[in-house]
Amino acid sequence: AAAGPTGVQRTLDWEQSSDRTLPTAAPPQFIKQWATPYGATNITGPTRDGAHAARFELRKSDPVVSSSKRAEISQRDEQPVGADRWYGFSINLDSTWSYDTSAEIVSQWHQCDTDCPGGSPPLALLTDEGRWKIDFRGQFIDLGPYTTGVWVDWVFHVTWRTDSTGVLQVWKNGERVVHRTGATHGGGPRSPYFKFGIYKWDWNTGAPSSVTQRVLRYDALRLGDERATHADVAPQRTCSRGAPVASASATTYEAANPPANAVDGDLTTRWSGQGFGAALILDTGAVRRLCGAKVAWHRGDLRWNDYTIHVSQDGVSYTKAWEGRSSGTTTAPETVLFTSGSPDARYLKISFWANPENDWASITEAGALGL
Repeated sequence: AAAGPTGVQRTLDWEQSSDRTLPTAAPPQFIKQWATPYGATNITGPTRDGAHAARFELRKSDPVVSSSKRAEISQRDEQPVGADRWYGFSINLDSTWSYDTSAEIVSQWHQCDTDCPGGSPPLALLTDEGRWKIDFRGQFIDLGPYTTGVWVDWVFHVTWRTDSTGVLQVWKNGERVVHRTGATHGGGPRSPYFKFGIYKWDWNTGAPSSVTQRVLRYDALRLGDERATHADVAPQRTCSRGAPVASASATTYEAANPPANAVDGDLTTRWSGQGFGAALILDTGAVRRLCGAKVAWHRGDLRWNDYTIHVSQDGVSYTKAWEGRSSGTTTAPETVLFTSGSPDARYLKISFWANPENDWASITEAGALGL
């Protein structure tokens, strides 16, 4: 496997034979927290990427491990105070993962083991009543219904602080869904450490639960420090997934060819705006990880168009993501990949500069691509 970026402290994608130690032991640098031969195993499918993944299974009848019902792999409690950490991973809930009023944690960040405030983990990713949820210091954040049998990519960025300088950011399938500032944990001599797998405390307390088994798969885990970025730890995707477009606007347009025509799915309609720098602006509706765009030009098989693409989170401050020329050989949408990487953005601005015929920008269809 290729070496990871400098900021990635550990990659656990199960592709290295030395990491495929399940079910006998946890991989190097981690701690085993399961009691059965099926609690954590290495599998060859389905996988998120590569040829291997991990499978976790917890049954209501399983023995208690570390004071509760769990099948987890844990980091060691050795995270320095005030740590800035990135966590990227992908989870696939088994088709048997049916609705239950009793919640379970599938990833958690635990208080340090000694000399800490104790109590519930300050941060956890759960499934509860058919939905993905985050428990952040006792506050539940609903992230929508879960779907079984599909890989869901997660990235968490946490600056572990007890004052106003703390940060929590969460991305689900490339879209940023949480951004909070302020204290991220309750204190102690070390920062919280990461655990993943299945933890269902109600099976230990006797609380009502209508299921007796939970199975999930875990893959593409990357742990990064303050030098890492979202792109360093995110489960890898090719830049081909269309991002939704909530609306389109433009700096100028003629009445017969408004900006909405460029996002109606019809190559026979177009947006047209006259002048150097005339721009079509796409709003994807939320800040998400963008990596490219598709643009189809009117008369694109007869003339090239010079243009620039800028991106923005707020629609006010823009940064350049790509600049170049269309092929001049097709009226079909042409894909361009951002040369600036994969920025977090909501707005995409396509600015026209020149073509060999006139000073009109005319785009028949445009869209954003995300990770």
